[in-house]
Amino acid sequence: MITQGQVDASKVVRGVFATGTVVFFVAGILVRDEPRLFVASGTLGILWWVWDLLVEHFFRPLGDWFFGQLTGANSVEPLGELRPTINDTIRLLESHIENEASEQVCVNAAIRLEEIYRTVKKDAERGREVVEKVRARFPEAEEWERWGGAKGEKGKGKGEGEV
Repeated sequence: MITQGQVDASKVVRGVFATGTVVFFVAGILVRDEPRLFVASGTLGILWWVWDLLVEHFFRPLGDWFFGQLTGANSVEPLGELRPTINDTIRLLESHIENEASEQVCVNAAIRLEEIYRTVKKDAERGREVVEKVRARFPEAEEWERWGGAKGEKGKGKGEGEV
């Protein structure tokens, strides 16, 4: 990595193109009878622009990729850290219920929350509370018939006893 005080090759090339563009433009104005100076200034200006474009969108990404391949270092965050945690999932599902999403979304969120509270958080009571709250709002939802509920809970649906 290059710190603020260091000079890299890209900055040197940009400096040469910028200086050449300005010098040839000023020389073209002073001489007036030599259009080749304006052509040289324009050419260096275009090269300056193309160099910036190539460095920013081709050379640097390609160099970072090669560096990552050679050293095993990744310039991007590992995918494992991008996945939501169980607490993120709980917050998302609870927000669906609290913000009164559609019936299907609320019922499915309640079913998932009950399972998470029962199996992961070991808080079956909190899971039952969530289900009861949503079931009171949507007692006729089709999902309740298919949902087996927690072990030993009454009202198991069509899937009861199936393997």
